[in-house]
Amino acid sequence: MSRGKYLSLEEARKLGKMDQFVREHNIEPDVPNSRVRFDSLLDSMASGKPSTAGRTSNREISED
Repeated sequence: MSRGKYLSLEEARKLGKMDQFVREHNIEPDVPNSRVRFDSLLDSMASGKPSTAGRTSNREISED
């Protein structure tokens, strides 16, 4: 691959090359269970149901 640049996220999405984007931007997460949290969030966004993974606070008890 000698095009001299990496795919941007927008390009990868438009061209259907997310696998290539992931290979080019291989970053290890520093947050425990971040992959599980991301997958849960993505699933909930796709299904329209709220996600419960990785919540940091309860809106009912938090003070704004």
